[in-house]
Amino acid sequence: MKASYLKKKNQEEATRFIKKPNHILTARFALSTLEKNIIYTVLDQLQKVMSKDLNQNYKEQEVIVELKLLDKHRNYHRIKNAIKSLGSKQVEFEMNIPNGNRADKIFDSATSLVSGLTYERNSEYISFWVPSSACRFFCYIGGGYTSFQKTIAISLTTNPAKCMYELCCRWIDKGGFECTIEEFRLLMNTGEKYKQISHLRTRFLEDPKQELKKRADVYFSFKLHKRGSTYYSITFKFHRNTEVKDEYRGIDSKQYIFVYNFLNRFYSNQMDTKALDYSESIAQSGKIDKAYSRFLRLDDDYTSGKKTKADIKNLLNKIILKEVGVKGVAKSKTH
Repeated sequence: MKASYLKKKNQEEATRFIKKPNHILTARFALSTLEKNIIYTVLDQLQKVMSKDLNQNYKEQEVIVELKLLDKHRNYHRIKNAIKSLGSKQVEFEMNIPNGNRADKIFDSATSLVSGLTYERNSEYISFWVPSSACRFFCYIGGGYTSFQKTIAISLTTNPAKCMYELCCRWIDKGGFECTIEEFRLLMNTGEKYKQISHLRTRFLEDPKQELKKRADVYFSFKLHKRGSTYYSITFKFHRNTEVKDEYRGIDSKQYIFVYNFLNRFYSNQMDTKALDYSESIAQSGKIDKAYSRFLRLDDDYTSGKKTKADIKNLLNKIILKEVGVKGVAKSKTH
């Protein structure tokens, strides 16, 4: 490998925007954070062979990458295992084929993503191959693509943040969009985890929002909506980070979870909805920090026996919830 050439090449390519075909966003496969960084690197190096022509003939492509661009510790064994893991995955995906004035065609496909691995001991670089069938997965942009900065995408520390960054970049020109919570679960590949809406909110919404605000050129705000007594959909608004600094009010996810869990102890008879409704109202009003401090003191009073459960619920209903931004507090019996 010509190290000096590759180093210059990686430095140049790391600073540019890369295109990601939109069908990759909806493909059904779970990735680790490192595996996702490898995907970003593959997309980066295949930019020149991307095409809107579905019948484009692709050749197997070699990808050569500097270890430190994938893992700051240059952990070869960790990178090798991630590449092998990608090689063992069969990815199913749909490709949207524009069809003139008629309905677009949808092609279902499946492919493995990478094959082969070459590493010279003590080298700063590792290489692997992208099969020709996978090149169509990575390179067909006829159904639309999303453009974003590779360095930002790789710098994000969690998959939820990476996924939300891609969503922001895809819809930033539209200003936002709305989806059902089940559709959002599919986009985030949550599987059977995070069934409670409060956990989904923290892990896939609040934490990524804060990380994007700190590290990315775009970020988002959101609002949960109910249908009847169940949270059903999410509305997203996307913002360019340099233009809305004064509008941002971060929410500490640990404080939010404490507030929710505290309220759930006193409103659990409402099937989880009341506690979450109140937590959402507090978050939207920007008073999570104030609620967290008040609830900590109440929790200490309850644990020490200074106040009973009935005392605390009475205080919440009559005074405290209104002070922290909850409107229309329902009066209910204490159990």
